[in-house]
Amino acid sequence: MSVSAVQSAQNSYWNTIQSKYNQPAQDFQNLASAVQSGNFSTAQTALTAFQQDIQNNPQSPLATALSDPNSQVSKDFQALQTALQSNNASAAQTAFAAVKQDLKSIHHHHHRRASDDGDGTQSTAATASTTTSSATNSAIGVFLDEEA
Repeated sequence: MSVSAVQSAQNSYWNTIQSKYNQPAQDFQNLASAVQSGNFSTAQTALTAFQQDIQNNPQSPLATALSDPNSQVSKDFQALQTALQSNNASAAQTAFAAVKQDLKSIHHHHHRRASDDGDGTQSTAATASTTTSSATNSAIGVFLDEEA
């Protein structure tokens, strides 16, 4: 295989990865804009899309937190959903701020934990899963950090 063919394959792979893991950040950004503008229908659609993004990566720290109905992030997501369904702008903005803070906490906690786990003994599958989770977290984290 030629060098240009390898580079082309690598570029295609990275473009696919980038588009796959930027989607949660894009959906979250759409949610933020819709909540801020009071567009409840669009916000509900964006929230559903964001939740689907999370479910598509069940190993992520966020998916794990959301699967626990007693976790704060799960409660805050539910409060946001309820506020959007009832067209309550004030409650939606408050709940969105809480969700955003939850995501920041999960994002920063995950990065600290990932940097502490570097003993070099991970299997290839575990490394791939960690990379996938980190890519999703990083895409969302970049957005959260830009919004801070």
